[in-house]
Amino acid sequence: MNKNLLIIICILSISCESIKTNYEPEQKLIVSSVVNQYQDSLKLKRFGIGALVKHKNLTETYAIGIAGDSIDMTTDKIFNIGSLTKTFTAVLIMQEMEKGTLKISDSLNKYFPKELTDNKNIDRDITIKQLLNHTSGLGEVVIDTISNVSLSNPYYDYNHTFLFNKIPEPKNKPGGKYKYTNSNYILLGYILEVLNNKTYEDILEERIFKPAKMDNSYGYYTSSRNNSAHPMFNGEDYGYDSFYYYYRDYVFSAGGIASTLSDLESFFINLYEKETFIKKDTFNQMIDTNTSYGLGMQIFHKGKNKDLFIGHGGDNFSFKLRNYYNPKNGDLVIVFSNQYKDPFTQKIANKLVKTITEMN
Repeated sequence: MNKNLLIIICILSISCESIKTNYEPEQKLIVSSVVNQYQDSLKLKRFGIGALVKHKNLTETYAIGIAGDSIDMTTDKIFNIGSLTKTFTAVLIMQEMEKGTLKISDSLNKYFPKELTDNKNIDRDITIKQLLNHTSGLGEVVIDTISNVSLSNPYYDYNHTFLFNKIPEPKNKPGGKYKYTNSNYILLGYILEVLNNKTYEDILEERIFKPAKMDNSYGYYTSSRNNSAHPMFNGEDYGYDSFYYYYRDYVFSAGGIASTLSDLESFFINLYEKETFIKKDTFNQMIDTNTSYGLGMQIFHKGKNKDLFIGHGGDNFSFKLRNYYNPKNGDLVIVFSNQYKDPFTQKIANKLVKTITEMN
């Protein structure tokens, strides 16, 4: 099909974009064929979706819908990656382990002495490893809901001591049952700042973004950056109402990072296929688990043959992200949307994984 004609068709139906088209002519455009099935639904609900597939070392990206009022969704949009931030935080912690500045067996008491901050809900014998794999038992300090005062109130108290003392009653005893909680990774972010005497954003920039050439990635999301996808909620653009402190200081090292599809592809390649950030043995520690969660990494078994995939999902205020990487063949799927609790991102990601698995 003529490229200009394809663009015209996209504009007439719903805004869409396919940036990378380095597939051979006879190859199927995997992403567009799946994502386009949701055009009518996205037009009705008023939000957008972007997706990327890397299959046999060829990459296709595609986007449809809107990134805000009068803003088309495009594949280069900056968006909040939600809890995928935890993988970045875990990588930084494992770097500290490699440098010898900490041991994952270290307890919280080493970094949060009772004399400085007092919260009876936090057991100071909790270890860094228990924070990493969500077996600390800590209560949940972050509530991802639009009604949360921190989202739009610039005068809300976001400082670290305040949030530390807001962590509620524990759910389990340390070292026991797995219980996913953002509190774990907020504390890990504090530890990184204490060890480096730098902000979390500066540490990310120096040790992940620059080495991986992630030029459009940031320590926190804000809609004021050019080319940002705005958070949509019930068809309304909340990009001008969400205060950036929510992402920078509240969800912080558990869910604050902003990035793009291509930058995330670079992050995954540098983490999964190279030793840019950490040694291979260290990475293997992150995924060495008999459960569905390692050290900042989720383990999935998908498809008819229950193939192994790794990644980490993200759900934050009006952003949803799913990503899956097959370590056997390097296949990668990334899908995001800018709608809170949208019903399509997971479905699209599942279909893309199924499609490329069947093609192998």
